[in-house]
Amino acid sequence: MKRKKKINWQNGDVFLITLNNGNSAVGQTLDLMMPNIVRIAIFVDVIKADSGTHISLDTLHLDKSNAISLVACTREQLDYGVWKIIGNSKIKIGVNDFPNENFRAQDWVGAGMYDASVIESFVNAYNALTPWDDWHKPDVLDALLIDKAKKPDNLIYVKK
Repeated sequence: MKRKKKINWQNGDVFLITLNNGNSAVGQTLDLMMPNIVRIAIFVDVIKADSGTHISLDTLHLDKSNAISLVACTREQLDYGVWKIIGNSKIKIGVNDFPNENFRAQDWVGAGMYDASVIESFVNAYNALTPWDDWHKPDVLDALLIDKAKKPDNLIYVKK
């Protein structure tokens, strides 16, 4: 079996997370927090599956006001091209707003992070493709939102 080659990504890289319906959520790498943990921003933008291969970064709104989540997660989806990098853009989110920044001085002790698969579940649920509350703790995805006001009204619930 052929081993996948690691991709060299960098801070500011804009990437796509494929959704269950074929469209893609948009994210951006902020920085490498720890050897296997990357801090990312997820934005409200969705790229339609039929958009073709060329996506202009100028059409995206990669700033904090358009961010729905600032989170630290495992990096394997970036490393192996599962989250496809489409370009690089200036990071328009201040370092003090990066997730877990308040734990830097303690060598990240107390910092929270998620597996990349949880991020994929989050963007699918955010886009009403899977249930928001289908977890042991029904409000677990709420913790990934940058602000509870960013929670969409059209979410799918199984426990309400």
